[in-house]
Amino acid sequence: MTPKPFLRCWLWFLIGLKSVPIAFASVRCFSIFDCEQQISKVSECVDGYCTNPYHVGGCLANRLENHYKIRTCNSDDPPSSVEKGYCRPSTLGYMEVRVASQNWESAFFVAWVLQIVLSELLDVPVSIETGKADAKVDFYDINTSFEYGAGNDWDAVRRATAVKDCRLLKDSKEYLSCSHVVPESWPGHAPTLNKLAAEDVIESTSGLGALAEQMWYMRRNTAMRNPSLLSYFGLQGEKNRQVVAEVFKRPTTWDDYCTYVSEDQCATPDNYTSSAPSEGDGGKYYVEGSYRGYFRATELNNCTSNPACTGHIADYPCGWASYVTQQAHYLDIPVESNGNEPSGGYSYSEMVQIWNAANETDSDVLMLWWKPESLYHEYLGTDSEFQSVALPPPTQDCVDHRIDFVERCGDDPKLKIGDPRGACGEGPQSLLKVISTALFDISVRSDLPEALQSPAYETIKNYRLSELQIGKIFEYWFQRNLDKYGLDPRDATCQWVVENLDFLRPMIPRSHPRIVVDSDDVYKEPVFYAAIVFACLAIFATFCAGIVVVVLRNAPAIRYAQIEFLFLLLIGLLLVSIGSLLTALTPSDQSCVAIIWLVNFGYTLELVPLIIKVAAINQMMVASQQMRRVKLSMASLFGAVAFFCLIVCICLTVWTVMDPPRKDEDLELTDQKSEDNETIITRVFYCSSDNEAWNFLGVSWQALLLLFASIMAFQTRKVREDINETKTLAVMIYSQTVLVILRAITYVLAESLGRADVSAARSLIFSIDALTTLIIYFAPKFIYKEGSANSQNWSSGNGSGGGRDQEQPKRLNVHRWQSRNPPGHRSTAQASGSAKNEEPENRDQNSEVPQDESWLSSVRQSSIDYKTQAEWEASDDDVLDVVSEENESAAEFIDDEDEGTGLATETSP
Repeated sequence: MTPKPFLRCWLWFLIGLKSVPIAFASVRCFSIFDCEQQISKVSECVDGYCTNPYHVGGCLANRLENHYKIRTCNSDDPPSSVEKGYCRPSTLGYMEVRVASQNWESAFFVAWVLQIVLSELLDVPVSIETGKADAKVDFYDINTSFEYGAGNDWDAVRRATAVKDCRLLKDSKEYLSCSHVVPESWPGHAPTLNKLAAEDVIESTSGLGALAEQMWYMRRNTAMRNPSLLSYFGLQGEKNRQVVAEVFKRPTTWDDYCTYVSEDQCATPDNYTSSAPSEGDGGKYYVEGSYRGYFRATELNNCTSNPACTGHIADYPCGWASYVTQQAHYLDIPVESNGNEPSGGYSYSEMVQIWNAANETDSDVLMLWWKPESLYHEYLGTDSEFQSVALPPPTQDCVDHRIDFVERCGDDPKLKIGDPRGACGEGPQSLLKVISTALFDISVRSDLPEALQSPAYETIKNYRLSELQIGKIFEYWFQRNLDKYGLDPRDATCQWVVENLDFLRPMIPRSHPRIVVDSDDVYKEPVFYAAIVFACLAIFATFCAGIVVVVLRNAPAIRYAQIEFLFLLLIGLLLVSIGSLLTALTPSDQSCVAIIWLVNFGYTLELVPLIIKVAAINQMMVASQQMRRVKLSMASLFGAVAFFCLIVCICLTVWTVMDPPRKDEDLELTDQKSEDNETIITRVFYCSSDNEAWNFLGVSWQALLLLFASIMAFQTRKVREDINETKTLAVMIYSQTVLVILRAITYVLAESLGRADVSAARSLIFSIDALTTLIIYFAPKFIYKEGSANSQNWSSGNGSGGGRDQEQPKRLNVHRWQSRNPPGHRSTAQASGSAKNEEPENRDQNSEVPQDESWLSSVRQSSIDYKTQAEWEASDDDVLDVVSEENESAAEFIDDEDEGTGLATETSP
């Protein structure tokens, strides 16, 4: 079933203009001075032609003295354009918009105006899609190319909807067109556009604001000579047949002129031709400077010999929507088209040649044409100005019965003339904007903050141009005569934009354009100064604590806590404090990586040694209860610490290699305006990885260490007071747990609280963590006083208490065995008796404990209450059995070059 005509392509349903010439820049030069004099100071002479001055900076930067911003680069710009200062990348990282140029001049201008507005006022990269790989028509093209591509390429819109980012198709082996918006489309494509909208490929079409109209036209001089011909009343009927046939003669090709008109076959120049046609020009109706064209009366115009004589009308080629045959037949207007097309029509270039020939020879011509269009505007105000012929006004019933554009080129004569109800004129129609649904997706992206939302979608939705405004650009174009198909149309477009900025600016969305201002003051706010002060205080306090530990290294509290493990803990606190300081400063890529290493490795050194030490004490206490022997060496304890540190180093290395934290930016949209009325976006820098899971992994590692520390502290809660750190660890774990929760919250709420503010908060958390650890864990050890009533409690940081914990511990009997006698050869009772006799002598022989065994000598095996004290003696070759009076357990200290230093407990035989 034939679709209704109003949904048909009533106006040039164009597959491609095969006969349209390809236009290139034609401003010749020998040096850069030629280009500077003829065009602009920024135009260069390359390969004998002047380059496009708008390639450097853009339209507004070249035309307006107070416009300081150069244009935004697009994907068609050479890679060196940024380095040379020709253009700049999009400050806010807007995705590129691809605009279809179609293949007629008014569409070029509509696309160019949009490209200038988006690229030079709104920071949006815009490229032009011609639909052909070898055709270029970008406004900023360095060679000022003006090449006609493909029209109505709806596959390009489909691809844009599918891929969203058209730049992704540039690397494909074959050329694939892609466009987000077609700013000028004719209403005849309504059936196709409705289908695309139903498939969610495009949004519902909206009007561009310009009215398009195609009509029968004659030259103004013809209308002045024959005013009655301006209406179909003066054309129709037998009474007007001879007048129409005599006025509208047939156009003649150059070959036919030489064959049928010239007396010597164009061997000598005459009034119409300068010579015979060269190869390829014989079929043309006009060649500027060589063949002026000629209109002659053929047998078809001779009403005497041919009663059915007709005048000539130039009709569209096949593929374009035309109703000339239907209108002429049913309105009884004796005209017909005699071109080489099946419909009798002419190609686009042939129709242009025919009108130019009529102008050159002041001949009468009747032709179907449309506006806005370059040829129409080129002859405005001249003798060849297009004057429309009034046909019956259109009605909906007439529109519904027009012939289909395919049928007019068919073989059936009846289908060619169609229904008599469709023989009316054509009214103006609104040109349409076609927008891919992908344009909204790339502009108003849900994964981007408001400050980074592109203005492209809303601007294009608001974009409007009238046919009069488009006509003004045509007018400017034809006023120039320097480079008609290169620089001239670009000059005309730029001039119109400059003159109509006040008209274009209201199309720009509110809060646009925007400018990014680095907020250096944010790191000068009081909270950052406070964070720096706390970080420096933590670093200073850590150094002071290290000095005190060295000075008091022989104090029981320091010896009992094991000085090596204390220094590991202090190193960890120092690393965390340095990381806190870097977090409070303006970040860089290097500092961002340093922070994760300092903080995570610092927390590892802060907590792992404590866990290892407490686990060792717990292991010995359990062994003592079970009356079994266990040996712990210092090498194994430090090896365990090194093992965990190695794991952390591996994880941090993987993090740094796979997803290193880098200097990132946080943009905040403000209500402030710049001097140029641009909305200010403040930019604050912070450290961030692509995947935030890394940060949560670091927090989880610290939380896991705190969990293990809590378990260890609970298991050693009944160990004797002078080596019991349960209460100290409990308070420290509690404080660090609170702080690690706060640290996790800063990662969760970073977006809502502001990246810079949470950086200051993390810095304070790290510093407070280090300071509280120094106060809780180290301060009690520094104020320990040996011999005081509560010395054992203060040495471990537990403070005084009551009940059984304060009972005076019982004294142990200490017996010395020679290392060559294996433990267990004598009973506990025998050992006890022998020790009583030898005790004075043994004490004289070895009364001091070596310094490197201070931690091991501090671990006493005791009764179930673990409340005993012991006297310790050791030598390089001795083995000490420490026997509890309550449970008869024994502890043995071993120190030799083969076994190292360690503790062991054994069961009495």
